[in-house]
Amino acid sequence: MNEFDSKISHLLIEQLIVTIEQIILCTEFQSISEYNLIKKLQSPPHELLCHFSLRESHELFQVHFILFHALYRLRARLLKSNKGFLKISPLAIELADNNAASTISPATPHTQSKITAIDHLAEYYLNLNHLTDTIPQDIDLLILGFWKDFHHPEAHRESLEILELSPPVTFREIKLQYKRLASRHHPDKGGSKETLQKINQAMATLTRTHRYNN
Repeated sequence: MNEFDSKISHLLIEQLIVTIEQIILCTEFQSISEYNLIKKLQSPPHELLCHFSLRESHELFQVHFILFHALYRLRARLLKSNKGFLKISPLAIELADNNAASTISPATPHTQSKITAIDHLAEYYLNLNHLTDTIPQDIDLLILGFWKDFHHPEAHRESLEILELSPPVTFREIKLQYKRLASRHHPDKGGSKETLQKINQAMATLTRTHRYNN
């Protein structure tokens, strides 16, 4: 594509920013996941992002990228107008006090020109060239682990259950439990190959999720 695919435009991005701001500033709003935010944006009365099938990797990547691009631009606007600090994560998007910004990058000025210093991911998502220049072979590596399972948003929770864990749990605890279970269920020790495969897949999902949220 040239600057934008036919489904993507500056107008669409601006509509996303305005609509997401309205959603977040509602008095009853607390927190929302990326998955649920997209479903809300696709539903009436908003009906945005409806032209994406969300079944092909490149379209999943496009939706994820432009949504996060809009979120990081909205974060800058909200900071500048002292309306709060937007915490951005695939698992939870929420509005916090402006002081929350200092927990990520102390003494960061509340200006759009300096917003990328708050979060290293912001620099990536605010550069639209990364949307147009990313080659198909790289897309699967960039899509979040649970986001690749778009139609299975409970993958993170189910992966914890396979490892016999429940939140809250640290990634260190996850790794230790994985090693224990992998050793216990290894076929060389009389374990089940199928069970070990499930344990390995669960660990792969949790590793991807924690990599992009820490």
